[in-house]
Amino acid sequence: MVCRWAWRRLCAISVMAVLLLLVLAARGGSFAGCAYAAESKSEPAAESNPEAGKEGAEGGEEPKAAEPEIAVKTSGVSVHAVDVYAHLLFTRLAEKTGLQVVVDDAIKDRKVTVHLTGKSPQEVLSYIVSAYGLSAGEVNGVHMISEGIPRKPSSYLLSDIKSIPTQYVQASNAKSLLPVFLQDHVKVNYEQNAVVLSAPTDVLDKFERDIQQFDVPAAQIMLEILVVEFTDWDTAQSGLGMRWQSAGRGAEWGTVSLPQLEGNEPTRGLGEIVLRGIADLPNEFRASLEALETARQAKVRASPRIATVSGRWASFFVGIERYLRQPIEMPGDGETTNFIDAGVRLNIAPWTGDGEEIICEIQSEVSTLTALDPVTGLPEKITRTADTMVRVKDGQTIVIGGLRQEEESEIRKKVPILGDIPLLGALFRSRSKSVNRTDLVIFVTPRVLSLTGHLPPEEEQRLHERFLREPEREQ
Repeated sequence: MVCRWAWRRLCAISVMAVLLLLVLAARGGSFAGCAYAAESKSEPAAESNPEAGKEGAEGGEEPKAAEPEIAVKTSGVSVHAVDVYAHLLFTRLAEKTGLQVVVDDAIKDRKVTVHLTGKSPQEVLSYIVSAYGLSAGEVNGVHMISEGIPRKPSSYLLSDIKSIPTQYVQASNAKSLLPVFLQDHVKVNYEQNAVVLSAPTDVLDKFERDIQQFDVPAAQIMLEILVVEFTDWDTAQSGLGMRWQSAGRGAEWGTVSLPQLEGNEPTRGLGEIVLRGIADLPNEFRASLEALETARQAKVRASPRIATVSGRWASFFVGIERYLRQPIEMPGDGETTNFIDAGVRLNIAPWTGDGEEIICEIQSEVSTLTALDPVTGLPEKITRTADTMVRVKDGQTIVIGGLRQEEESEIRKKVPILGDIPLLGALFRSRSKSVNRTDLVIFVTPRVLSLTGHLPPEEEQRLHERFLREPEREQ
């Protein structure tokens, strides 16, 4: 019995041993990997092995920071550093040369790359500070280094502040013209029209030079506008020596012609505003217009001259304003007004770069008032608008036309007392109808002024003579 029991125990132990070996064999790779990793981690990595830093990083260790190479010789200091932390470079430079240096923690994450030979310690320090936009100052022989644009009191103490007024550009626009990274640090002094920056001296000098490059006077442009109402347009065209080409889409005076445009002009409604052409007005244009005025075939409604800066809008309005008993609320902005205006309104924005060609954006509006509305009691307003952009040479004229109006009027006449007799009164009364047709044409002539706001001398003389003639003509 004892032998049989012992034999069973031995078989059971053998089976358990086999199972244990199978389990160990199944986990043997993992154990080996862990043992190998532990062995590799315990071994020190040689500095000359390039894989040592990589294996250390994989194991969670931080790689050692790169060290600069600094050599001090009789010819000067040589520095070679590639992607080295700035505070480490300045510290090693101070150790090698005996330079007294204090480095702000604000630049501890800045890295620099330098290769200089034969320089003094102060020159090395100055080159690095200038190249990377840092700020530096010397107090009792101690060089203090901090960030360029101050964000802390420590860097603010090493920076300067400068306010630069702009003469020809708005300060807010000057800020937007600067580099994007600098705009967040530039402040605007609206009261003095100036931009303010706190930075190292080198940055402030570059900042001032950049502003001076675009703070230049913009060209001034004078817009000479002539609004003429013609009663007989066909006769007026021949009287002015003017004829239309390409179905009214181009004009010429004398020998000055405009390019022909292909295709026919589309059908337009009565009173629609049309850009008729661009041309040079001859010297006899004014004399011909005065002759038409004398013959009552033309009437100058307005002749203003407006000066504006290149890129700015100039507005002109000639017409009537009818005041209302009850103020009304205007649509859109919700403001109230007690009058309604009607007439010719022009908004013109001229641009020029070289002073020879001018781009004009024109917004024109012509409106008229009709009879009172029986419901609201307000006059009805008919408005026609047109927007266009054209490019002309200095002194050329833009012609805007197409506004034709027809006014029907009825005139009744009678003999007093006799015209009121029933039946027989018709013999002493008369009735007549008339239709008055007018064409409104707008001439816009942009001219580039000098920096002092004057035209060329011959143009100034011509305008002076015209001003002297206009009062005589009105009398």
